[in-house]
Amino acid sequence: MTNKTVIDFRNDPLVTGSCAIVAYARRKSGNRPAKDYIENLGKLDWAKLSKSFMKIASVGRIHNIERFRKLRGKIYPKVRVLCFQLEKTWLLTHGFDKETGDTPPRQIKRAEDIMKEHISLLPK
Repeated sequence: MTNKTVIDFRNDPLVTGSCAIVAYARRKSGNRPAKDYIENLGKLDWAKLSKSFMKIASVGRIHNIERFRKLRGKIYPKVRVLCFQLEKTWLLTHGFDKETGDTPPRQIKRAEDIMKEHISLLPK
């Protein structure tokens, strides 16, 4: 028997739609960096993100690749929130304030690290 905590992200989705779920990725500590970031956004930024998340949940995929494109591997930027996809679930890793058109490599690396931690918590 292992002492590993198993995270069931379906119990805490941000948006559940007919085709997909948008949820927060978790670190081994239980921390959800994207949740912390999103909870501190202003109303306008939250409205933009919310509309995009609802669209993804309802159709199951990204339609506007100009606003939501792959950065590297499975990591996508979403305004200022990075995420990855596991089957029909889009998991938000963390957010940051973008200062240029390019996403800093350290932010992509952080998203990849959060993704790896989240995946390690899932049942095998």
